[in-house]
Amino acid sequence: MLTADYVLYKKGTEDVYAEGNVVFREEGDVITSDKMHLNLSTKTGTIEKGKVYIKDGNFSIVGSQIEKLGENQYEIKKGQFTTCDIEGPSTPAWKFSADDAKVTVNGYAKTKGMRFYILDHPVFYIPAGFFPVKTDRQTGLLMPEIVTSSRDGIKFTESFFWAISKDKDATLYAQYIQNRGVRVGSEFRYSLREDLKGSWDFSIISDRDYGGTRWEAKGKHEQVLLKDLTFKANVDYVSDKDFVLDFAPTPLLRSENLLKSTAYVEKPFTKSLLTVEAAYFRNLTVRDNDGTFKYLPHATFFTESIPVLKNRFYTDFYSDFTTFYRERGDRFTRWGIEPRFRLPYSVKGINFLFGATYYQTAYMIDRVTTETGSSTAERHTVRLEADSNVQLIRNYNSQLLNLGQMQSVIKPSFKYTFIPGSSYSNLPYADPYDRIAQQNTVTYSFNHYLYAMTPRSAREVSSFEIQQTYGLSGNLNQSTDYKGYGNRLSDVSAKLTVYPITNLSYVNRTIWNAQGQGLTSIYNTLAYKAPKEYFLNFYHAYTRDLANEVAFDAGKAYKLFDFRYHVRYSFSDQTWIDTLYQVVYRPGCWALNLSLIQSKRPNDTTVRLSIDLSGITRTGQGGIIP
Repeated sequence: MLTADYVLYKKGTEDVYAEGNVVFREEGDVITSDKMHLNLSTKTGTIEKGKVYIKDGNFSIVGSQIEKLGENQYEIKKGQFTTCDIEGPSTPAWKFSADDAKVTVNGYAKTKGMRFYILDHPVFYIPAGFFPVKTDRQTGLLMPEIVTSSRDGIKFTESFFWAISKDKDATLYAQYIQNRGVRVGSEFRYSLREDLKGSWDFSIISDRDYGGTRWEAKGKHEQVLLKDLTFKANVDYVSDKDFVLDFAPTPLLRSENLLKSTAYVEKPFTKSLLTVEAAYFRNLTVRDNDGTFKYLPHATFFTESIPVLKNRFYTDFYSDFTTFYRERGDRFTRWGIEPRFRLPYSVKGINFLFGATYYQTAYMIDRVTTETGSSTAERHTVRLEADSNVQLIRNYNSQLLNLGQMQSVIKPSFKYTFIPGSSYSNLPYADPYDRIAQQNTVTYSFNHYLYAMTPRSAREVSSFEIQQTYGLSGNLNQSTDYKGYGNRLSDVSAKLTVYPITNLSYVNRTIWNAQGQGLTSIYNTLAYKAPKEYFLNFYHAYTRDLANEVAFDAGKAYKLFDFRYHVRYSFSDQTWIDTLYQVVYRPGCWALNLSLIQSKRPNDTTVRLSIDLSGITRTGQGGIIP
């Protein structure tokens, strides 16, 4: 629609001449000017003292003379460009000006004599410029990030985003670190199909502070090779044990002690699955990784539970083949097979499950630390189990928190386990599977589950689970079946979860020593989230003789601001482990992200500043409140 004080339309050529308070609207886009000549067919024309507003991306272009070269192409003389409100009562937060510019919306802008302004104050001048003007991902420079660190000095990062194609993109970056040098890196992402996608990251630095070249390679890949043969890789490798501590972006990542890289293929068969994997482990607590086991290869095969004799009992099969390789120390190959049988039975509401598992394990051992050389060993044992439980169900109505119809399920259970004694003194050790110890135990547990019922679904409101194991033949041996050993009674394990309303949750996991030593470990989390408004997270973790720390994480959105505060404190060390103060200001066409991070591992104080321009930088104006 076109309005003006004077309009002339030539029907044959579809040329329009307009003058005086000219306003042209088309699909949300608006052109205003003193004079305009426009061809409605070719979408070309001349706009004098005009403004072009493109709804898709909130782009505004102002110029003394604007040549419209096509539907989304403009050549501007003495012009300005921004995604802020350029004609509002306040000065736009940012804008570009240029003596001459060619702009393609969802393309690029080529400029001569370009200046960048913040609140109408010139910040920098570029004789000739080239930058993206897009509403989606685009190739071009990203806004730089500036960090000051008490440990590393000033850090300045400049990144270049490359939109290779609709299914591939990459980010190339260079980071100047005052006390270390220049770290360069790349991130490559692809999603060619739903069954062919991944991402790969690499960075390298000649580190003056460390005294050598350091690098990192990370990546994920997923691909269906044949009809149902899946290949997956997950790589996380660093050049040295301190790389993660020095360069990981968050305190949580810097606390990692072990990195794992895997590559595996999966092949499903009828009611079974075969997986073959290679796994490399990097122990970050030691400088020399040669003594760490790697799985080269690790293969597993298992079947689903298969009914036998008209569903009277069930059987399944599991097999595991692993070569535990390392550059220094004894190496060995382990092959285990486990046929299993299960017989369910119910009588008068009491459920029984009888089971038997046979373990046959063969070892081929390459002893390089002694003169015995290569040898073989084997282990065979059996596991017998009898489990009984009953479910007591009650339905009722509750006015508490408007929960309505409720269902309470109480499930007491008793389980008997028997494993005969077998010697494993001549067997190597890589994981608990190599130590299946004698067991003659009974495990008793009490579980309670509470559900809020609706006609279509049920929501868990709370659950409580507690159990303990008793040794019938004497003190308990070490086992993964229970916590605590060396006495007849195991530790008491309990778990409580509460979800009274959708956005509020509480989880408690507790292990209590039954021999008078008290609390072994406890883990508490409390979380509340009001979407787009605020969130609160609290956790406390305690493990006897290892750790005792508490953390609090909170965020709040207020008008144009997002605030976040995170703190973690160690009672064991009596020190603050890390603290984060963060504020994001996002008025609409740009965003300012400012954060202060203080950490003890390593000892560092960091101030981080980044700016995003809507429509120019890739990250846009995202906040920190989910």
